Amino acid sequence: MYQYNLKVLIVSPDPLWEKAMTLAQTPKRFTLSFKTQARPEPALWKTASFIIVDDPTPEILTGLRSECQKDAVLIAAVQQDLPQTDWAALCQSFDEVWRKPMPQPLILQAFQRWLDYLKTRKELWLTENYLESTINSIPDLVWFKDLHGAHLKVNNAFCQAVGKTKDDIVGRGHYYIWDLKQEEYEKGEYVCLETEEQVLKARKTCLFDEKVKSKHGLRQFKTYKSPIFGDDGEPIGTVGIAHDVTDLENMGTEMAIILRSMPFSILVKNSDNVIINTNERFEHYFGITHGEIVGQDYDVWQAQTLLRIQASEKAEFQEALIQHEKEERLLEIREEPIYDIFMNLAGKLYIFRDITRQRQMEQQILYNSNTDFLTGLYNRRHFYEYLAQNRGQQRVSLIYADLDYFKLLNDTQGHQAGDEALVLTAVLLKQCFPDAFLTRLGGDEFLILYLGNWALTELTARSQTFLRKMEEQFRSRSIHPSLTASIGIAQTDDPQLSVDKLMQRSDQALYQAKQQGRNQVRVYGESGSPQAAVESERGLFGI
Repeated sequence: MYQYNLKVLIVSPDPLWEKAMTLAQTPKRFTLSFKTQARPEPALWKTASFIIVDDPTPEILTGLRSECQKDAVLIAAVQQDLPQTDWAALCQSFDEVWRKPMPQPLILQAFQRWLDYLKTRKELWLTENYLESTINSIPDLVWFKDLHGAHLKVNNAFCQAVGKTKDDIVGRGHYYIWDLKQEEYEKGEYVCLETEEQVLKARKTCLFDEKVKSKHGLRQFKTYKSPIFGDDGEPIGTVGIAHDVTDLENMGTEMAIILRSMPFSILVKNSDNVIINTNERFEHYFGITHGEIVGQDYDVWQAQTLLRIQASEKAEFQEALIQHEKEERLLEIREEPIYDIFMNLAGKLYIFRDITRQRQMEQQILYNSNTDFLTGLYNRRHFYEYLAQNRGQQRVSLIYADLDYFKLLNDTQGHQAGDEALVLTAVLLKQCFPDAFLTRLGGDEFLILYLGNWALTELTARSQTFLRKMEEQFRSRSIHPSLTASIGIAQTDDPQLSVDKLMQRSDQALYQAKQQGRNQVRVYGESGSPQAAVESERGLFGI
């Protein structure tokens, strides 16, 4: 839909910045162009959308923000020993400040994070644009309300009906918008005050016949109202679509208009399973004309078109795969019965909605909630969830790893060096424990979980391999060559032993490894270890 050319300007004599950033993974629909200049050329600031300034001078601080694009991202790269007053000035002028020295992997990681943010910002803009374009293309009245009845968003048709602008409507209630006196509105003579409460109570889409006294006289509306739910599953407002049926002569015409105005792909079949109607969105999405689809047997069309159909987890609708524009897309299919005046089943209406992007976003949200942002390992909350769901009667083995002198590394070389050490540690954990459930508990503490009949000798050997690889990797990196780790292992076959108690045991074994010189592995209960489970002053998750 859109194509974004991100122009990156690097003001630095050091070629390392561009060299590292060109390794970044370019987001979809993005193109990147780089230009590095040793001395600032203000003429280039106006065209760049991402600017990095290495050790900015006071002159640059004064003029950069006013010279560059309004939404340009400004990054300053400075030495860590910069005075506090200078830091304050930088934070006011720049979107982010990077501390030097900054190794290539960290530059790449920081730039990739900004690319992901800019991608999200563009997608949000596109989604907003989709919503505005969708509701404004509907000839019927569309509105969104909060729980107090204030209008949050309306479409152009709504503005035309009430004779007011969107700015005048947003935030206002019904009686003001429709030019009713408040006492008329409260009497409920011209609008059903209970419909909003009914929708929220039913927690589903409801259809109402409503009369509204407007500038054009008394009008009759067929109104669909649906609740909008927050991420906690509770209603936060409603959305309504109203079609003016004051002048309609029959329900057939009304049905055709409603089908055409709905923002989803819709198909209608009769009691003989024959397709009798579709809307334009359906025909466009499935690449078929009205004449080609009407008259077909629904089951035959479904078998030819949909790759796979399955019930959703909540069983409220079905989900199906379809080959759409050379890629597989996921559809939500809702089925609604249609009854005649005698309440006999006259047919069914199907609503098809493409939920591919929604499912992808849900999976991304789930991933983000279960993992640690920096290392990509699972977080503490998901550790407890996973163990509760999968432990059963199995043997549980915990390997507790803690970096040695990590606080000293942060204090002497900065948090960026610490972050690099944590990221590298996570990489080594994945290499040495590929079949384990890996968790970052917090700070520099990591937990390796194994379920099943794992021998302590095997776990100890893997842990020692990890320590050896870690020592080799960090020795080869000048920024933190002496960083090591200590490990404590605990194991139980008792399904009644709590995970907190087992973690306490592994923590005690880890504490012993620290006391005996660090950079080693200790097993709880082994010869020479604290068999009596002495409580250490470090607490359950000490450093």
